[in-house]
Amino acid sequence: MPGETKKDMPPAAKKLCLNYLSSKILLPYPPAVPDVDRTPYQMISFWKNIFLYLAPTDTERIHLRRLCHLFHDSLGTTPDSRKGMYTVYPHPNHASLQSLMRRCHELYDEDPTKAPTIFFIKEGDHEINVNHLEINYPIKIIGAGRDKTFIRGGGFYIQGRKEVGKKVELKDMTMRHTEKSGVYGNNGLSFLCDSMTFTQCGGHGIWLFETTGRLINCVITQCGYSGIYCYENALIELKGSQTKVHGNGTRREGGCYGLRTWNTSSFIHLLHPLTKESVSTNNRDELNYGSKSGDVSVQIRTVDSF
Repeated sequence: MPGETKKDMPPAAKKLCLNYLSSKILLPYPPAVPDVDRTPYQMISFWKNIFLYLAPTDTERIHLRRLCHLFHDSLGTTPDSRKGMYTVYPHPNHASLQSLMRRCHELYDEDPTKAPTIFFIKEGDHEINVNHLEINYPIKIIGAGRDKTFIRGGGFYIQGRKEVGKKVELKDMTMRHTEKSGVYGNNGLSFLCDSMTFTQCGGHGIWLFETTGRLINCVITQCGYSGIYCYENALIELKGSQTKVHGNGTRREGGCYGLRTWNTSSFIHLLHPLTKESVSTNNRDELNYGSKSGDVSVQIRTVDSF
């Protein structure tokens, strides 16, 4: 209306409004009756649509499912890949990522069944205050999304005892402005990176030695040395239409490529229809792929399956 002045709703009115809404959309489950299904399917359907719109993160889903039966049933079962003990950073008892990870390692050394198998990193810009965050046992480290969770300072250093079927999983975050490489896989557990971005890493984006890794829909860009450097007795597999390696070699030193293998014991496999030409582009001086020794067509090639 002309001349009308809009004012914030008084606190008492806000409380009344919220109480009214909650009474309509948050209903207690009716008492159980033998042989009678009293599940509020209509309300569950209503909340499924709400959660579909809100798109809660994995961390939020876990917390929401524990609040009430209605949220538990509306969000559905937790995928097997997200089941297990978990911890979350930021953490009230640990001021840094390395402190919390160190405690996880201590628990694993005492009793592997008591150690978190999932490590959620919430939305925000988080710093690793050492060159590398060491990871020595199978664990999933999951961010809130590559456009929401950012890690800087140090990279992930993956070691640990090699075990068939056991690996380190990194997902949904961006590694940027790391002092050295984004991920080191050094003669230990295999690893998987899913939906991640590595940008402006001081060293390589990904470096492997005596281990295997897999990247799914990952982007590696503007790193100082090679985007991916596969050293001795190493294999890395690339898949996903979003997988790109471009603009690397910013330090302009010799031997830096988008995709690089060291010798005949190192391989980069791209799952069809990916090719080295389509994935690795516009790296320094168009050095998009190469090998120090060995046939590039053998060391870096497209495969039909992993």
